[in-house]
Amino acid sequence: MNVRLIIQKGIVAVLAALAMVSCDMMTEDRDDCPTGLYVNFVYDYNIQRADMFKDHVGGLTLYVYDESERLVASKTVAGSLLSKYGSYIHFTEEELAPDHTYRLMAVALQKDWQQALATPGPKYRQKGNAIGDQWQQFFVTLDHQAADKARSNVAAQAAPMAPYAAISQPLDTLWHTLTTVTTPADSMPLTMLPPMLTPAKCTYSWQRDGSVNTNGQETVRLVKDEPTYATLSLIRDTKQLNITLRALNDDPADNQVNDRDYTVEIIDNNAQVDCRNNLTSPEDTLVYTPYRQWTTTFTGSGDVQSESAAHYDLMFNRLLYKNASVNDDKYAILSEADIAKARNAVLLIRKKDTGDIIFGINLPYILSSGRNYQERYYHYQEYLDREYDYRLQFIIKGGKVEELQLYIGAEVHIIPWAKRQQHEVLN
Repeated sequence: MNVRLIIQKGIVAVLAALAMVSCDMMTEDRDDCPTGLYVNFVYDYNIQRADMFKDHVGGLTLYVYDESERLVASKTVAGSLLSKYGSYIHFTEEELAPDHTYRLMAVALQKDWQQALATPGPKYRQKGNAIGDQWQQFFVTLDHQAADKARSNVAAQAAPMAPYAAISQPLDTLWHTLTTVTTPADSMPLTMLPPMLTPAKCTYSWQRDGSVNTNGQETVRLVKDEPTYATLSLIRDTKQLNITLRALNDDPADNQVNDRDYTVEIIDNNAQVDCRNNLTSPEDTLVYTPYRQWTTTFTGSGDVQSESAAHYDLMFNRLLYKNASVNDDKYAILSEADIAKARNAVLLIRKKDTGDIIFGINLPYILSSGRNYQERYYHYQEYLDREYDYRLQFIIKGGKVEELQLYIGAEVHIIPWAKRQQHEVLN
């Protein structure tokens, strides 16, 4: 018994010594002992509250800033590296010195950045992203044509607005940084894969001038010889809108609508976002026009009347709701003077032959009115940032818009959900 006990104690001592040697070897061979910074990404800041990162994002660049907010490292990944859950970017202790605090920022597209730049159409371009640049120098700007000062409508030229610039092509989809969540190393098992985390909610605060601050970025601190796990949550900036025009007149012969009879425009100055994903104040006011438009026709028989509808697809950069309250928002925009006074993005429908406005609306207001009961817990801006796919249907009668139907997300054609807005003031 004594001999057997001595042998057992000897084995325990040998195992303890080997464990100590293994820990001493961490500074030389760390294949089994992760250190440095591990960053994975989620895109669940959407109306579905589901992580769509691996299915939507195709190219991403991660930037790392030091305590003086100077860019010290960056890495770009694309394709298959982003197409599965648990994908991460790793910085070693040689790349990022431990015992320092760093700020993380990421921007992403649906495809690799270089591949996106090589395709036709307006591009999101980064500047201030060279090593040594300050965080506040970072901007993402949407390409647009030179400002068109020779706008056809004379009243628009006289309005106290910046020159117009047109965007009439599909956009890449841009994601920016919402917030960063870290997990202490001692709460995680020794594994090379970072955790899947639920990102912290971003707090919205309204400034005195009515602008919205959504700064959710946080810092991470690297500890020497220990892993630091961080999850970066992304927010989608690029939106898409489908518009349908239908006629509902007493005479069925007047219910034929052609997409060539109208022009559709979104007016906003939202060409640029900064390091906090806030809209800046660029020189040009942008006019987004449809990148695709078409007409559909239904031929009826018997008591079922024939009709047609005009359709328009538009894409645009981040919408910012610039009013803290909607109580005093002007809803109908019927003149160029109304456009000049508008603080928010404006959606306009004009008759093409005359340029006359048949309807105009405060776009962020009408889109955010599509919140259902549960979604009303989101503020207007949070809802606009989570949702990205909208459909508006306008019913025209007697040359005026009589009814507006708003569809959110995927449209169910059999029993579509619609929010109707009546406008007696337009009769």
